[in-house]
Amino acid sequence: MKTLFRVVSSASWKQAQGIVPRCGNDHHADGVHLCLPKAIAYTTNTYFTADEHPILLEVDIAPFAEQIEWREPTDSEPWQRPLARIPGIPVDSIISITPLEIDNA
Repeated sequence: MKTLFRVVSSASWKQAQGIVPRCGNDHHADGVHLCLPKAIAYTTNTYFTADEHPILLEVDIAPFAEQIEWREPTDSEPWQRPLARIPGIPVDSIISITPLEIDNA
C-alpha cells in the first residue's frame, strides 16, 4: 500500500505550513490518524460536521511508512486503523485534495 487517506477540516488545511497539524484525537493517541478507503465515509460522517467543510487528503506514505502502527479493527470500525507516529502529515506527501460532503442523515 503506497497511499492512505486523511480527513481534515478546511481550517486545519488552511493552517498547514509544511505539515498538516494534528487534531485533538491525534494528540491523545500520540500519532496521526489515517484511514483506508473503506473508512473515509465513516470517518467523515462520524468526526466532522458540514460547518467544518471536511477535506480528503490522499497521502503518499512512503516517507513515513515504517512509522505507521496498524491497529486492529473494532466493532464500530471493522478495518485496520493506521496511526502514523509522526508530528503531522508533510504537505509534500499529499497527492490529492478533495472536498467531502457530510451525510449524517
